[in-house]
Amino acid sequence: MTRLSAAWFFPTTFSNDSGYYRAVMDPKETLASPDTLGRVEALCRRRCRGENEADECYLFVLEGLQADDYARLRKFEGKSRPATYIHSCVHALISDFLRNRYGRKRIPGAVAGLGTWAEAVYEMICWKKRSLEAAYDLVALKGLFNGSIEEFYSRAEPVRKAPCPENPNFISMNGGEDGPGIEPADTDRPNPLESLLEKLDHQRRTRAARIIREVTDRLSEPDQLLVRLVFASDHSVAAAARAMGLDPRAANKRLKKLLTRFREKLLAEGIREP
Repeated sequence: MTRLSAAWFFPTTFSNDSGYYRAVMDPKETLASPDTLGRVEALCRRRCRGENEADECYLFVLEGLQADDYARLRKFEGKSRPATYIHSCVHALISDFLRNRYGRKRIPGAVAGLGTWAEAVYEMICWKKRSLEAAYDLVALKGLFNGSIEEFYSRAEPVRKAPCPENPNFISMNGGEDGPGIEPADTDRPNPLESLLEKLDHQRRTRAARIIREVTDRLSEPDQLLVRLVFASDHSVAAAARAMGLDPRAANKRLKKLLTRFREKLLAEGIREP
């Protein structure tokens, strides 16, 4: 089995050299890889209502990425990881697809214009009621924001000031009133790693995030992908299993074992839940 080209959400050990990233980012080969195609499909299934709409979304995104000789992918400048950049492009195209179909923006324009990291922060501080500091640690862990916490506070000011709907079950990043949305069970499903991290202070949260990355990097490739889909990108276990061709019950059993491994390593390093 070939190694994953890049982590979809978690940081990798690649050099942070923009020339290197540009060199490994071949648009045609990247889009044709099973990794990329599987993740586009998983994101469309997560954000759409029904299999037919998800299939239409999948084709729309692929056509958008291929348009004008892969123009969107060729704009990649190597300032972030290739997988992070592709993730942003895919989410933007899915938003275009849903907007074309339902004529409704999913989040405030001031937030959407800042990028995927801002959408994730908006979801955390608005709907999940987490602190801005906790949001920084979590988007940094997911590889969505690579700057300092001071830079984050400055750039996140429009997110903090954006209006926050009272009922996120009806207005959300992935759905709007009378449009496609996250199923309640998926919205309310707690992410056990995030739940643990948000209980820690900033210093211990930073240490815990580093440990989680180190443990993840030592996992097998299928386990890495499963962790990233469920714990890092909030896919349901069923959606992640479908994207990977696994039985949902087997995937859930495997995730429980992986979560135990994370907790054991954190305990060994002296990090416990308050």
